[in-house]
Amino acid sequence: MSTLTLGKQGRLGLNTLNGKANTRRKTRRSAPRLTGPGRLVMRSVLLLLTASFVAVLGVGLLFGYRYLTTSTYFELQDISVTGNERLNYGDILKCADVALGLNCLEMNVGEVEARLSDNPWIAAVTVRRELPNRLHIAIKEKVPAFWVRQGDGLYFADATGKVIAPMHPGETASLPVLEVADSGEDGGAVLTGFLKSMADHETPFTPEQTAWIRLTSAHELEVYLDGHDEGKGLTVRLSMDRWRLQLERVKIAWRDLMRRGEFKDAAIIAASGDKVWVKRRADG
Repeated sequence: MSTLTLGKQGRLGLNTLNGKANTRRKTRRSAPRLTGPGRLVMRSVLLLLTASFVAVLGVGLLFGYRYLTTSTYFELQDISVTGNERLNYGDILKCADVALGLNCLEMNVGEVEARLSDNPWIAAVTVRRELPNRLHIAIKEKVPAFWVRQGDGLYFADATGKVIAPMHPGETASLPVLEVADSGEDGGAVLTGFLKSMADHETPFTPEQTAWIRLTSAHELEVYLDGHDEGKGLTVRLSMDRWRLQLERVKIAWRDLMRRGEFKDAAIIAASGDKVWVKRRADG
């Protein structure tokens, strides 16, 4: 067995290495921590720097916003309007309070939609901004189906009988007059369905022949045709709860009267329950 013996030189080398390691350990001591006053100063400096940065950023954003909202690059050059028939282009721009040259970024789209929605003739509206200089307005107008008398005035009403707006001088339309005594909860639905039947040619008469439509207190739907028999008129009466079925029975009686040449003598054709009856004119 061999024995390893360290000489003086070997021991000297080990001592030297140990000395260097001790030196390294001594140089790795942690930095001194800040005391209470030092921490306060450091925090104050950081807060001051943060506040300065925020202030500079805010001023930059403000100047940037002012530049964008006054730049001619974003001035409206084109405003398109779709879906309008009754309201003309100028009426819509006036109602929306927008015009060419208005800054596209400064304009509030939500406020424009709100102003247009306040117009009684507009049922729905969508406003879309297209940068840098275009605005698109799409509207859906209410469609008048009746005239309704209220007090001394005449008003336009929709297919459910709901008033839209007053009729102004110079406005014309070929619409029947609606009179409602007691429509009940289903009055609007009956009116809408009956108008659709006339528009789809499911009735023996046309909307143009209809002078007025009345919902009576007896829960009946009355239609007066003023063009019948040289203006003498004809009234068609249906029960509101079964008006579709009764309309088919009235059509059968209508054709039968035409076939026998007695149609011009009829003053009223009414359906009630399961029966249809005809009232002749006094001079017929």
